[in-house]
Amino acid sequence: MDDTIYNLKQKIAELQEEIERLTTHQTQLQLVIKSTGVGIWDWNVPTGETSFNERWANIIGYTLKELEPVSIQTWLDHAHSDDLIESERLLKEHWSGKSEYYIFESRMKHKDGHLVWVLDTGQVIEWESKGVPKRMIGTHLDVTDKHLMMKQLNAANSRLKELSYLDSLLSIPNRRAYKKSFKREVSRAKREGQPISLIMIDVDYFKLYNDSYGHIEGDNALKKVTKSIQSSLNRPTDIVARYGGEEFIVLLPATPIDGAITVAQRIQKSLDRKKIEHSQSDHAVLTVSMGISCCNSDFSALLERADKAMYLAKKGGRNCYEVYRN
Repeated sequence: MDDTIYNLKQKIAELQEEIERLTTHQTQLQLVIKSTGVGIWDWNVPTGETSFNERWANIIGYTLKELEPVSIQTWLDHAHSDDLIESERLLKEHWSGKSEYYIFESRMKHKDGHLVWVLDTGQVIEWESKGVPKRMIGTHLDVTDKHLMMKQLNAANSRLKELSYLDSLLSIPNRRAYKKSFKREVSRAKREGQPISLIMIDVDYFKLYNDSYGHIEGDNALKKVTKSIQSSLNRPTDIVARYGGEEFIVLLPATPIDGAITVAQRIQKSLDRKKIEHSQSDHAVLTVSMGISCCNSDFSALLERADKAMYLAKKGGRNCYEVYRN
C-alpha cells in the first residue's frame, strides 16, 4: 500500500510540474502574441466553426464581443471580395500538399470604413483524410503600414523616374526623354505611313549673352525661349526638349514640311515679341537659328538633316530658319 501511495504522489508531482511547464509556456506564448500584435484564428473546416483572439478583432476595429457569434463567415464578411478568389486558390494549394503553409496578404474592411492590409498565414494541423482538412490554425498580422510605405516608395520612384526625363532648369523633356519619344513616334509613323518633322533650335550668341549678363540672366533667357516654343505648339503630341546647353528640339509627329515651317515662324514671332535685350548680338535682341527637316521613310537621318539646316541658318545671318532640301 505504501508503494502505491508513493507512486501516486510521484505521478501527482510530475503532473504538477507538467502543468507548471505548460502554464509557463502558455504565458510566454501570450506575451509573444501580445507584443507582436498577432491575431489568432482556429478553424474547424468542415463545420465552419472558428475562434479568434481579441487582437484578431482589434485589427479590423472591433472588440471580439462585438463580432460574436463568430465563425468562418465572420472572416468572409470582412474580407475584401476581390481577394477571395486568390485566397481560395492558395488554400486549396495548401490542402493538396503543394505548399507547406497558407500565406496571403489580403485586404479587410475596418469598422471605420477604410481597408486594412493583413498578412494571413495558416497550416492544417488535423486531417479528415488525405487532401481533406479538418482543423486549421493561423495568424493575422496588420501590415497596412508596410503597404502605405510601399505605395509612397513607388510614388517616389515614379516621380524620380519622371524627373530623370525632365530638364531640371526648364522643366521640359531632356535629351533622354526626346530619344525615347523619337523612337516611339518613328514606330508609329512607320505603321501609319505618316511624316515626321523636326526643328533644331539654337540660341544665337548665347555664350556672349552669359558673359555679358551673367548665368542667372542666362537661365532666365532660356526659360523665356522655352515659353516661346511651348506657346507655338498647338497639339499635345508635339514635343519640345532641351537637347543640351542652349539647343532645343521640337518633334512634330504627323506633320509635313509646311506645318513645321508654320511652327518655326510662330516661334520666331513669339520670341520677337519678348524683345530680350542682347547687346552683343547683331540684332540687339535675343534670337534663335532654326533648322527644319521632314521625312516619311528614312527617319535615321532626320536629326542630322535638321542640324545641317540649322547651321545654314547661322551662316545666313541667324535669327531665321532654313529647311533641309535633298
